[in-house]
Amino acid sequence: MYRGELNFDGLIGPTHNYSGLSEGNIASFKNSKKISNPKKAALQGLEKMKLLIDLGIPQGIFLPHERPHLESLRKQGFSGSANDIVLSASKTSTLLLNQSYSASSMWAANAATFSPSTDSVDSIAHITPANLFSMPHRRIESEFTYNQLNIIFNSSHFKIHKPIDPSELMGDEGAANHLRISNNHLEKGIQIFVYGRDSSETNLNFVARQTKSASEYIAKSHQLDVDKTFFLKQNIEAINSGSFHNDIVSLSTENVFIYHEKAFADSKYEIQKIKNSLKNPNELFFIEISEKEIPLDVLVSSYLLNSQLVLNSNGNMTFIMPSEVKNFPECTKWLENIKTNSPIQDLRYVDIKQSMMNGGGPACLRFKIVVNEDEFNNINPNFLLNPSLLARLENLINSSYRDNLNINELADPDLVNESYTVLDELTQIFNTGSIYNFQKA
Repeated sequence: MYRGELNFDGLIGPTHNYSGLSEGNIASFKNSKKISNPKKAALQGLEKMKLLIDLGIPQGIFLPHERPHLESLRKQGFSGSANDIVLSASKTSTLLLNQSYSASSMWAANAATFSPSTDSVDSIAHITPANLFSMPHRRIESEFTYNQLNIIFNSSHFKIHKPIDPSELMGDEGAANHLRISNNHLEKGIQIFVYGRDSSETNLNFVARQTKSASEYIAKSHQLDVDKTFFLKQNIEAINSGSFHNDIVSLSTENVFIYHEKAFADSKYEIQKIKNSLKNPNELFFIEISEKEIPLDVLVSSYLLNSQLVLNSNGNMTFIMPSEVKNFPECTKWLENIKTNSPIQDLRYVDIKQSMMNGGGPACLRFKIVVNEDEFNNINPNFLLNPSLLARLENLINSSYRDNLNINELADPDLVNESYTVLDELTQIFNTGSIYNFQKA
């Protein structure tokens, strides 16, 4: 029985690489310049998607973005054919070339922010693509994300907003900094926007990516109930420890909200405000992880909370975590205890090492939405995973993706052709027509 939740994962593209572009992402920096395996990365992503389907949850897919992104290089003065541009950029600025090949669009949690129709005053589901202002290699994603969302979601049932005009005070990183709690998915819920800065901030080792102004703008444009909408500030200590997005130190689904005691500034006060807004706070599980239970640095390193918590077909909750969590005894001890005092009864581990090495766990790979049955039926079915589509994607990945990709190979003209050939094939599989710039040239 359909219960309301649907996840869209980013299909990992054929140029998956480790460029180390993401400031504040410890794993991204640590594994910078290592050899990646695009084929394994894409297949690992599909395996996680299949697990969701096995648990009774529909699964959607976002197509990879065009890489290399030649338009960004042309704006930097490079010209000529695709091969000319790539070769020239490789000799002039490897940074610009690496940015044009960024693999980060695979992390669908940064694609957009979603508000279900049951929470909005106009009873329409709202989606706002993230502008991803804080990182140059990610700013190039918003236009294609907007176009793809309009292909997937029928305008009769979904309102797709334009990305917020990017600026220093209007940086938006999408669902990675957004939470929702409710008695069940299809009931009116509470929306929580988490931000890193409300003006210029000091004492930060890393960039505070989400701004309060952007969060407030989205809440207003999504027509959310002000009494059911909260804005929580990230704890500076959490940001400095490597929690570049809030979904590393907290997560929620339905009536379960888990967070580290150092996730938010003024945490006790802010959480109590949320509890005070509830008619019956005892119906929800507010689960705080103390520093004593799991130190903040361990939580960040393990990616325990950068996981998926889902309601399975048996009516219990399944916790889907990266396999790396098993390497941290503090986390495994906490997980065993949590089964005794929460709806979480099923623990699953997934091998997504290729994504983890670039700094993204299960939560990063998915864009979660909550829709009723009528809305579900107004989603483009070509983007919903089924056995036939899965087989076609696996065949394409196995036949066309590389097993190894060295960062220096981004200058290889053959890689451009390989990438565009795969993307062209995907548009045929998904029946989208010509949606990539290289197809329109």
